[in-house]
Amino acid sequence: MQMLTLSANHFLDHFILNAELATHARISGNTYRYWKNGIAAKFEGSRTVFLRKDTIPPKHANAQAHCTPLDGLVLSQAFCAFTGLASSHLTQSNGSKLYEKLRVVTLMGVKFVDLKGFYDILGLAYHYNIYIEKCHFFAPSPFERKIKLTDTLCVGYY
Repeated sequence: MQMLTLSANHFLDHFILNAELATHARISGNTYRYWKNGIAAKFEGSRTVFLRKDTIPPKHANAQAHCTPLDGLVLSQAFCAFTGLASSHLTQSNGSKLYEKLRVVTLMGVKFVDLKGFYDILGLAYHYNIYIEKCHFFAPSPFERKIKLTDTLCVGYY
């Protein structure tokens, strides 16, 4: 079994949530560790494990078919680390205007953000690094590229 560490902006397109597969297959959450050619991944600083779809043993194919696709998603903590955003903006009850612009998905108690969809809303290519902060901290337009998200928050990109 091989364990990968994913960068904070790595989309989970070819992965499924280990906890969900374990639930559907009725196996232990640690079973993946004993698969000969399995590939698992985690985001840095996270305990949540993802399994690469094409390396899951064929006997679990039926359980894998019931798993939720994670295309375009990243862990919410990885999204916050990548953009510099406080995690409080990803809680609906806090009334953040940014929450309305993001697609936040909770699956088996794990919170995800649709980073690919966010890039699409902004009209940016996926290779850009982005950061979110208050608009008044940005330099004037020719010096720093930004997109206004809310009355107070902007996205910078490079």
